[in-house]
Amino acid sequence: MPTLKASQWGLAKIKQARNEKGWSWSLDDDDTCLLEASRILEPDKPWYTGGPYATGLSQGTWKRFLAGRQPISAHAFKAYCHVLGLNWEEIVDQGKTTPSNSRSHQDWGETIDISIFYGRTSELKQLDQWIVKERCRIVALLGMGGIGKTALAAKVAEQVQSSFEYVIWRSLRHASPLGDLLTEIIDFLSEGKERESPDTTNGQISQLMDYCQRHRCLLLLDDVETIMSSGRLAGHYREGYQDYGELIRRMAEERHQSCLLLISREKPIEIASLAGTKLPVRELKLKGLSAEDAKRILETKGFSSLKSSADALIQLYRGNPLALKIMATTIQEIFDGNISEFLEQSTLIIGDILPNVFNQQFQRLSPLEQEIIYWLALENQPLSISEFKEAMKFSVTSLSKLLAALESLKRRSLLEKEPNAEANEAIFTIQPALLKYATNQFIDQVCQQISTVCQTKSVSQLGLLRSHALVKEQVSDDLKTLQIRLILTRVRDRLYVLKDTERLDDQLKAILSILEGTSDQMVGYARLNTINLLDAIEGRL
Repeated sequence: MPTLKASQWGLAKIKQARNEKGWSWSLDDDDTCLLEASRILEPDKPWYTGGPYATGLSQGTWKRFLAGRQPISAHAFKAYCHVLGLNWEEIVDQGKTTPSNSRSHQDWGETIDISIFYGRTSELKQLDQWIVKERCRIVALLGMGGIGKTALAAKVAEQVQSSFEYVIWRSLRHASPLGDLLTEIIDFLSEGKERESPDTTNGQISQLMDYCQRHRCLLLLDDVETIMSSGRLAGHYREGYQDYGELIRRMAEERHQSCLLLISREKPIEIASLAGTKLPVRELKLKGLSAEDAKRILETKGFSSLKSSADALIQLYRGNPLALKIMATTIQEIFDGNISEFLEQSTLIIGDILPNVFNQQFQRLSPLEQEIIYWLALENQPLSISEFKEAMKFSVTSLSKLLAALESLKRRSLLEKEPNAEANEAIFTIQPALLKYATNQFIDQVCQQISTVCQTKSVSQLGLLRSHALVKEQVSDDLKTLQIRLILTRVRDRLYVLKDTERLDDQLKAILSILEGTSDQMVGYARLNTINLLDAIEGRL
């Protein structure tokens, strides 16, 4: 009996159709799919859930089909497409009618729908060069959340799949232990013939390396940052996941004919040391879409005539595809499609609408990395290393720690380095949207900490009030005016919401009393900040 399998695009459309019907990927929903398909195949038979079906497909077979690993009978394939409201001729992998005992060598796992894909021509060419022509052993695709790493990886995998005997896509979103992941991958590579698994993870890695030496395999691991540690500098693994580093090291250093493509917001520490332009390990830091390609995203969201304000919107989000899609919906629904009106209000609303784009990555930062981001938000301009040292004099204990934190932020794709011809010194900045997000986060936290100090009367609770200046003293009048407007007055107004307005000035004066007789190092910027807040309340600023 002839069999059919879905193309990669077809599998993505199947997943989309399942989601639209509200079907999850549980076994119960697989039963529902089988039942519906069976009713179409033989409507006169009494169907039941459980046991064998008239289609002859077990739940395992159906799962492998949905993962792109195994074809199914042409009759069942067409019936299933009908259940989902899809045209089977558009879904099928053209020319892939195979004998019923053959198996596909592609397992696309949870890969996403890339039927709509814009731009990235140069990136696709570069990745193809590394993966196919130069046969690199590892390629790391890095970038901040929402920048389009997964879509680009899926697109390049689709383009180069004919160069590989096996293609396997796995997401680490749920932080699978390496042993479980390797068991699944080896089972696929061996077509279920490996009866015994080694007792140790190193043994499993050796088993995988054997397959990678004998076969041309493309392994794609997405969401690698989920196995990385939070609250530390970038690149270190969570407890219990250090063996992923051993997998990366062996894939990089041992001879084989396969390729491991890592997709991550955060660069693993092994990649930092093993990658190079002439080495078998490469890294590509993904930036935002070009203005032209970003406008095509806006057009798909219903913007027909794009004016200069569209360029400002794209620049604000640095061409981040996910951020643009989210904000485009907001602009259509809240601002009636008026991009200019949105941009006028974006300082106030960005933190509420875009939390998921930045929250996860920001919460992963070490305390020192968060301090750096907050300083860039408060200064609202690029800073050099010497300027960081001066600003952070109450928190950073050594230059080496500051440099390590700056490098870590670069590994997370959050920090941008720019040349500074005037001072012959590099300067650092962050994307405008991240700056606005960090400003909102800072204001929320400093207000909560001020309230805590008012309640506890404890200097140890000063937090950001001590480590960061709401308004710096020795700056230009223009910058001081900007800091008063964007930071100081917003902190004051937020405190009015949190506390009794009539008592706020008295409570701030009480904080000044607490600070009397305390060392400058312990007080930091707290005295200056409290005085400036009192001046703002009493109309002197």
